[in-house]
Amino acid sequence: MQQVHVTKWGNSLGFRIPRGIAEGMRIQAGDALELTPAEGGLLLKKVESQGKRYALADILDSFACAAEYSEPDFDGPQGEEVW
Repeated sequence: MQQVHVTKWGNSLGFRIPRGIAEGMRIQAGDALELTPAEGGLLLKKVESQGKRYALADILDSFACAAEYSEPDFDGPQGEEVW
């Protein structure tokens, strides 16, 4: 069992997870953790990833370029529209 010190972070409180515990739980920077009040303490659990995260640039690269498509033809005015 290791002791950690609680410090003030803005309007919240925080503590550091010692390296040995982080390595044992395979916790890395950016991981999500679930913190639950428990009788006599706190329960800290790593939240498993919900799947692959995508970067916006990768998503946009998967779309075809607009230049590859011709301009749509609406067949001119159909009523009394002004074009």
